[in-house]
Amino acid sequence: MITVLDPAPRFTQQLSWVVAAFLLTLLPHVPDLRLWIVLLALIAIAVRLAIELRHWKLPPKIVRIGVAIAAMLGVLASYRTLNGIEAGTALLVLMGAMKLFETSNRRDLTVVIFVAYFLLFAGFLYNQSLLRLPWMLATAWLLTVTLMRTHQTAPMNMREALGLTGKMLLQSLPLAIALFLFFPRLPGQFWAVPGRETAATGIDDEMSPGDVSELSLSSAIAFRVRFENELPPPRQRYWRGPVLHDFDGRTWRRLQQFLPDQPVTTSGPTYRYTVTQEPSNRPWIFGLEAVTDWPRERARLLYDRQMLAMGRISSLSSFDLESQPEYRFEGPLPVSTRNAALRLGERNPRSKLLAQELYAQAGSPEAFVDAVLDKFREEEYFYTLEPPRLDADSVDDFLFNTKRGFCEHFASAFTMLARAGGIPARVVLGYQGGEFNPMGGYLIVRQSDAHAWSEIWIDGKGWVRVDPTAAVAPERVERGMEAALGDDEPVPGRLMKRFDTLAQLQLAWDALNTFWNNQIVEFGAGQQRSMLEWLGIEDADWEALGMAMVIAMATFFAALTGWLAWRYRPRQLDPLVQVYTQLCHRLEKKQLARAVHEGPDDYLKRVARARPDLNRQLEEIRSLYIDLRYGPSPLANQLSRLKFLVGRLKV
Repeated sequence: MITVLDPAPRFTQQLSWVVAAFLLTLLPHVPDLRLWIVLLALIAIAVRLAIELRHWKLPPKIVRIGVAIAAMLGVLASYRTLNGIEAGTALLVLMGAMKLFETSNRRDLTVVIFVAYFLLFAGFLYNQSLLRLPWMLATAWLLTVTLMRTHQTAPMNMREALGLTGKMLLQSLPLAIALFLFFPRLPGQFWAVPGRETAATGIDDEMSPGDVSELSLSSAIAFRVRFENELPPPRQRYWRGPVLHDFDGRTWRRLQQFLPDQPVTTSGPTYRYTVTQEPSNRPWIFGLEAVTDWPRERARLLYDRQMLAMGRISSLSSFDLESQPEYRFEGPLPVSTRNAALRLGERNPRSKLLAQELYAQAGSPEAFVDAVLDKFREEEYFYTLEPPRLDADSVDDFLFNTKRGFCEHFASAFTMLARAGGIPARVVLGYQGGEFNPMGGYLIVRQSDAHAWSEIWIDGKGWVRVDPTAAVAPERVERGMEAALGDDEPVPGRLMKRFDTLAQLQLAWDALNTFWNNQIVEFGAGQQRSMLEWLGIEDADWEALGMAMVIAMATFFAALTGWLAWRYRPRQLDPLVQVYTQLCHRLEKKQLARAVHEGPDDYLKRVARARPDLNRQLEEIRSLYIDLRYGPSPLANQLSRLKFLVGRLKV
């Protein structure tokens, strides 16, 4: 009796696998989705599982259409669009969840699986971190297992399915690598899809007391720098960012109008390097002072030597720059620039009087600078990450009361004093220093390296950098913030550096992550061109890239075909089987074909009855074959005798 299995439990199992796979792909998107979208997707999944387990009917078509339209309108209302990364991902999540309401066969389940594939790889549009790669690979593997189990006809356990899909993915790896390397690349990154709003991080275009010290509590990486040759000494590692002219007595801001450009002459060593900036959602590019060459199609240099990208840096971005730290602004200071660099508010009256007294005693800008720095150095001023709050007259409060501050306090106070003394001055925000990673051969500049310094105008010398922090904490410039602050200060990363093994592991991970970012995430038209030149293909165009891709794919498929041909090659027949097959073919030509159900004994007896003239030869052939096939210990010459008889048999 044959028992027909009910297919319902099998479909329930397949549905459960698809739901689990869909949830795995949804999980990385949860932090980036609106709460109601996640809750609606989870409710839809729970309802569909309840329908399956309790054997309820699926919702009517009109209900399914209504829910799908409502979900789409909800996405439109939340994101004001259906395009872009966030809105598109949200819509994909909801449509995949809504599709579960009409899953009744393999085709419907397959649609949900492919939606999950799209969701999985959409995760790279949010985050291309190396940490996410293992999750992506494991989930892609399980999705493929789910697809196979959904369509399998023969029973297969989980271990067999994992092994088979794993082999399939490994076999496809060479083709994926060939497509990645040779598929023609358009300028820019594939990952940099527009439409996603991210929070701005890092240095801002204004500075109030406490801003830089708060930022310096973070050990997050701001950018990495790889030099072609030697590194500049620590005293030259000033990474220039926003230049602040406008001052209201407490907060420094960038000017909203452009000032006249001033020519710059440079001298000394030239440094060529690549800055790879983390996403900040700001346009600042932090170059070593002073930048002399830059990618003009992607960035511009302003009148104050600040470099801006053409748009906000919302994804990992690299810029090839050239700098000469020894530079000088030429010509007289334009009147508009002088006025902007001397403007003072109504606040801080005590500081203004102090500046006037100091300049009257000094008599020159250079002597004034020395007098102010001596004041910081000789009096009880302290460099700290935890400065006290200041009142509305922030410079007065710092200079005469608290005397405790971070770099922005000293830079703000010095610049304000210089202006009050009649010296044009401005504040520069950026970073100073950097940690060298010997495993990757590059500098790591963190948010904790954020810094502020001053620039003053001296006739005949131009804008001159003055770093007041160096007067109070000279170790800050030469050895970094950790060396300049006491053990009781909350310096980020200090505990990690005290354990050499942990510090080395951190640097090794960063080197690996940097390789991933530079060689994989940022692999674009330039890197592809360099690779092709290394392979001997000069001035590669679309035709050359297409030919290279065709050759790579042809090589892959030829190798795959050869391996499959060897793997599934026909097994060599047993010599006895070959002889017997030869005999059957000869008899078949004389209309004495063997029936499907006949064994050698019955077949040869039947042929002997049909051809009495061959009875004696066929009897000996039959006897030898049975002895060779079924006998306990056949003799070596029996097979030769059998071959001889079959060969001389005249049918």
